[in-house]
Amino acid sequence: MYEIEEQVDQLIYSSHVILQYAKFSPDDPDVVIIRIDKPPVIIINTEFVTPYPRVARKAHELSHIIYGNGVPMLYYFSMGFKNQSEIIANKGMIYILAKLVYGDTPLEYRNYTDFMNEFCLPSWFEPVVKDIIREV
Repeated sequence: MYEIEEQVDQLIYSSHVILQYAKFSPDDPDVVIIRIDKPPVIIINTEFVTPYPRVARKAHELSHIIYGNGVPMLYYFSMGFKNQSEIIANKGMIYILAKLVYGDTPLEYRNYTDFMNEFCLPSWFEPVVKDIIREV
């Protein structure tokens, strides 16, 4: 997974996004800040207690920037599908990770269950993961 995280980091940097690490409370989620006339900032809380690996969290936050509407905003990490911005970020996260994991893998060898287990994705992600893994 380290290699995939390095590739996500490269996507972040090539998108002119500032990536920072901070030690906050274990209950404080990661944050992405989209600003006017300044580069966006992703802040990863190194103490955040969550089942989701850091690489998935980074891809999720990057998706707010790449696939979002660009409106200045502060987003806190959430894996829910409750609002449009989180739906976009979660689908974008899956797309980014699936492209890195399965980009050169023939369709018949792609396994959505392994993918979901690797990134600790909840069961309600299954239909989205299946679709995106077929697509990349």
